[in-house]
Amino acid sequence: MRRISSIALNTFRETIRQKLMYLVLIYIGILLFSVFVLSPLSVGAAKGKIIIDVGLAGISLFGVLTVIVAGSSLVHKEIEKKAIYSIVTRPVSRAEFILGKFSGIVFAMAPLMLSMVVVMAVMVLIGRGEVTVTVLLAAYLSMLEMVVMSAVVIFFSTFTSPILTSFFSLCFFVAGSLSGDLTVFANRFGGNSMKYFTKGFYYMLPNLKIFNLRHEAVHDLRFNSSDIGMTTLYALIYCAVILYFANLLFSRKEFS
Repeated sequence: MRRISSIALNTFRETIRQKLMYLVLIYIGILLFSVFVLSPLSVGAAKGKIIIDVGLAGISLFGVLTVIVAGSSLVHKEIEKKAIYSIVTRPVSRAEFILGKFSGIVFAMAPLMLSMVVVMAVMVLIGRGEVTVTVLLAAYLSMLEMVVMSAVVIFFSTFTSPILTSFFSLCFFVAGSLSGDLTVFANRFGGNSMKYFTKGFYYMLPNLKIFNLRHEAVHDLRFNSSDIGMTTLYALIYCAVILYFANLLFSRKEFS
């Protein structure tokens, strides 16, 4: 456990050095735009709804893109700088290395996303909206989405270059967001082979649609609270599975 925390701390420092907090400034700029430009076009409670919609979408998109950009080179840097040799020769298993990298990038992203949630809450109050429990739960699910994508990025980074890791991770994000729609399309218009093919992809890809609670948050709609627990469990299981395969691939990697 101490070795994992040490690797996680080092990864946390590397990620923070990439000046990720500048993204918060960009996020603030987007929200200010929505407050002072888009909100006057609406009336009453619709002003707050616009800010919530833009804010939650920004948290999700910025969180995922930052994880992809910042995490794609984490493992490759260790190999390029030859630092991986000193790690694998010590009593540190490759599983501990993978878990440390994953934990480090998640802990680095957490304060960034929390900062965006606080900024959004302030902007919503400025726009005379209401920060409901549903809004906070929607932000929480966006953080879970970021955790899942962190595991995906670590998985690809164990056997591909940073550019390919970014590309494959982005493809996973897009496909995971549309996996449910692809299954419906295949069932309606595809043959049996297409149905089996899409169903296989459906179970292999992360179902990122379940992390999207923006519609309910914007319109303050009722939702099943038990779904939050099931979504959390799904995220943990998916991360465990994909990190397991990441460890399998990394364990077979030869360093010479």
